[in-house]
Amino acid sequence: MSRVVERAAKAAGSLTEPRRAAARRIAAFMALALASAGCAAHGAPAPPARGGPEPGASAAAPAHPARGGADPGASAAAPAHPARGGADPGASAAAEPLFREAASLAGRYRVIGVQLFVLDQAAEAGAARARGTARRAALEAEAARVQAGAAAAYAALVDAPTLRAAEQRPRALLALARALQDGGDARGAEARLRQLVLEHPASGEAPEAYAALADLAFAAGRLDEAVSACDGALRGAAGAALRKRALYVKSWSLRGIGGRSATEEAMRALRAIVQLGPAPAGSLEATIDAAAERELVELYAAHGDLAQARAFFAGAGERAGPRLLGEVEARAARRGRPEPLDRPTL
Repeated sequence: MSRVVERAAKAAGSLTEPRRAAARRIAAFMALALASAGCAAHGAPAPPARGGPEPGASAAAPAHPARGGADPGASAAAPAHPARGGADPGASAAAEPLFREAASLAGRYRVIGVQLFVLDQAAEAGAARARGTARRAALEAEAARVQAGAAAAYAALVDAPTLRAAEQRPRALLALARALQDGGDARGAEARLRQLVLEHPASGEAPEAYAALADLAFAAGRLDEAVSACDGALRGAAGAALRKRALYVKSWSLRGIGGRSATEEAMRALRAIVQLGPAPAGSLEATIDAAAERELVELYAAHGDLAQARAFFAGAGERAGPRLLGEVEARAARRGRPEPLDRPTL
């Protein structure tokens, strides 16, 4: 996970100065999102990201269609493959040992991640530095070996011609993309994500793949592409948690693009997060909820039409709409007051 953080920091630093703060702000959420999504693909809880919630993803990848152009992963001329509903039982049975082997290695990789996190915490407390350094080197070497093994096992399943109709294939493609990204191969990860949305567009993994593509595009500064990928995630039957992630990345991408139309669309994306309702306290989605409400008020107060504010915030729902409207109106009232004098008048 530290590699993900380091790559994202480099990508955020390459953005122009007005976008750097935005990139760092959203990438902190994306680091947690990537960790959660990667572990969810294997059916296990996510370990904490080493080094804290720093930027979360990056990629040096070729450009793809911009907003208004072709949908990422949907325009290439290639045959679609069956999703779970059309899976071949024979292929699924043959794929199961490969999938179990890959998932076992991926689980071992996550365990090592937790061990490395514990070593980080011990090092920060000043405990056993020399021994900890040697242990870290051994664990990192083991992590690289296990990660490469997991990627190879997933690739063996995904690329086998006789297993193309296996039920496990969409899950294996998503897990393979995560493994490649963890190993530093962002281009390979992006290619596998695009393969997933192209070959299994109706699968339950397709929205997650689109969201991961959006994360990569945003971190690389490809904002039009990030918006398009977010829309791909939102078109699928994704749950509220994934929808909030996609909407939040979309809002920041639109703000980076700039202009009145994009800003208004960004405000609607933030409002859609609020409409989805509150998430459990302490979750990544709850953090996004709080950020979305705060940023929606800030953005509307700066760029929205106050004459239309009541109608706009009615769309945020009965729970949050009136409260957010009140905050916007209070900001407008404060701006309308005369500035205080520097010193008393005589």
